[in-house]
Amino acid sequence: MTYDYHIVFGVLSVLLGLFGYGLYFRSIFGGTTKPHVFTWLVYFLIDIIVFTAQVLNGAGPGAWVTFTGVVGTFCVAVVALKRGEKHITWSDWASFVAALCAIVLWRLTSDALIAVVISALINFLAMLPTFRKSYGKPQEESVSIWLVDFVRFFLSIIALSTLSFTTALFPSAVVIGNASLIAMILVRRRQLAKR
Repeated sequence: MTYDYHIVFGVLSVLLGLFGYGLYFRSIFGGTTKPHVFTWLVYFLIDIIVFTAQVLNGAGPGAWVTFTGVVGTFCVAVVALKRGEKHITWSDWASFVAALCAIVLWRLTSDALIAVVISALINFLAMLPTFRKSYGKPQEESVSIWLVDFVRFFLSIIALSTLSFTTALFPSAVVIGNASLIAMILVRRRQLAKR
């Protein structure tokens, strides 16, 4: 019996996503992680957009990871309303509004590539509140979810049935953004531990 490697990597990326969200929820309910609601609400909206674009452009099993994200980010956003970061700054609001404006811009285009480019931009804007919060309080952000997401989105690129700029740009942007966030959190934890 032979297996299509796209399906194998697609299933593996979904399982990693479930594992990552499980770890993240454990750290949230354990009181160590305080997710920023703006980041996770925008992630939820992005994931819906990207999942639709990927499916319409033949992503196949490579889109499964994004669907897992739709469910996971929605759940984190809901939990963040009660258990998340309460200190919302003007820069958080600016990032949130810019991300929402970019979503409106996406709705005005019928081009899937433009939608994915805008979604990648929105992803970075959505991360800014978490970057800001984690810079000052790196101990209040779990590295595990971002590391698992890094791996699963990397695997989802391999799982793409059709490898194109439209299908691969968003997961590539997530890989780069997550790697940057992980590095910053680890560096800041080390810096603060020395004080």
